[in-house]
Amino acid sequence: MIDWLIQQQVALSVSLALVLLTEKYLTEKLGAKLAYLLWLFVPLILVANNLPNTMLPVVSESFTRYIVKVNPVSNVPSFDPLFTVWGAGVAIIFTFVAFHYVRLLVSIAPTSSFQIANKKAFASSVATTPMLFGFATPRILLPIGFERQFTALQQSMILEHEYVHYQHRDHLWNLLALTLALIFWFNPLVWIALRSFRINQELACDATVLRHKTKTEKVLYATALVQCAEHSLRNITLYPTFGDKSTMIKRINLIKQPVEKSKILGVAALLIGGILTANTALANLVPPPPPKPQVNLAIPVMRVDPIYPIEAAKQGVEGSVVLQFDITESGNTDNINIVESFPKDTFDKSAIKALSQWQYKPRIQGGVAQRQTALLVQLDYRLDEDSLKSSTDIEKIKVSAK
Repeated sequence: MIDWLIQQQVALSVSLALVLLTEKYLTEKLGAKLAYLLWLFVPLILVANNLPNTMLPVVSESFTRYIVKVNPVSNVPSFDPLFTVWGAGVAIIFTFVAFHYVRLLVSIAPTSSFQIANKKAFASSVATTPMLFGFATPRILLPIGFERQFTALQQSMILEHEYVHYQHRDHLWNLLALTLALIFWFNPLVWIALRSFRINQELACDATVLRHKTKTEKVLYATALVQCAEHSLRNITLYPTFGDKSTMIKRINLIKQPVEKSKILGVAALLIGGILTANTALANLVPPPPPKPQVNLAIPVMRVDPIYPIEAAKQGVEGSVVLQFDITESGNTDNINIVESFPKDTFDKSAIKALSQWQYKPRIQGGVAQRQTALLVQLDYRLDEDSLKSSTDIEKIKVSAK
């Protein structure tokens, strides 16, 4: 898991940095909707970075054999401190978000007070600003006193704003964004990007709501933003909020001074995102295998000896297992399968468990680590006369099995 997380950092950080710069400097020129759409390239690039690269596999014809004897000593550490730290971070953040989610969920009034199109709006004693809340069946939540705080026209525009969030499926996009933040919480760019993503999200909704509004209506809308921001809380949430303080200034500036969009810049931004996604996908494709003289046999840099099964050792049973496996870009073994074993099923589990812990030096071609597929290894389980006659050896086997 840690190896996979590390492998994603270059593609993730580059894509986040580019979209962050776009949000900060080019949102006005691109238009709020297109700037928001560009965030889609972040998950696309991550998907491209993890496409199966077995379309052009580097097939190795190497076949190695190892002798397995009794009482092997495993040298693989059972504790991974990095994975423990990562898991602890995930648990803390998830608990924090879940607490706020449940707190909002139980605060919802049983009956709705407003409705726009086919969406009902419910009052919440916890919500401090209007928001879209929920996953499968999202609901619009309104703070207590919503009717007294805003005029009828402001109420209508606020409800329209939240309904646009629903139309954009922002409750699902926010869930995806927070999931990525949860997985890659150790990357500071992720948290900066999460805030930037929410800014673009709110600006895109504003643009839709204010598209045909008069100047007076825009002023009332901006006033409603300021009023909501005065009561807004800064929490990490799964849902967009109308009065988020961190986005208010940029939203009001765009309402006051709209900037003419640049179609050329928009096309260029889409092309750059598409090219980056395509290059990420192509970079994972393995080139054709090199000539045989240039292919070195795969030799493990760390090999864990299989544990000789106790019953087989007691009964004096010997045998062998032939396994087929792949070597990943990071040198781990993968796709382990039994090709042949004798006696059948006697040593299979022992062989698979051991091979899954082996480490190889990754094959490098053109400066890029390559996946190797269809390697073969044979493990021969052998007992010498001393092992068969000595009760001490049998006791050692029992200890190893524990």
